[in-house]
Amino acid sequence: MSAERPFVLFTQAQCAACEVLARMLALPLRGAFDHQIDVLHRQERPADFEALAGRHGLARTPALLHRPSGELLLETGSLGTVKAFLQRPRT
Repeated sequence: MSAERPFVLFTQAQCAACEVLARMLALPLRGAFDHQIDVLHRQERPADFEALAGRHGLARTPALLHRPSGELLLETGSLGTVKAFLQRPRT
């Protein structure tokens, strides 16, 4: 994972909500945040996924993590909520 990317998207295969979030990021948001998000796919990188998910107490996907603050967004079904999470200034 790239240290300069502040967000991590936790995803996995056979996850309808993960597919919805991926489409949301690609279509309505037009990939505007792609350069800020590392995608961590459970089946493609299981060790990395389990280590980071375990560190943050993550038990389900999809989820977005803001690395610097450790803040997790678990309710990813709303475009407004996802966009606000990605745009929110943090101190």
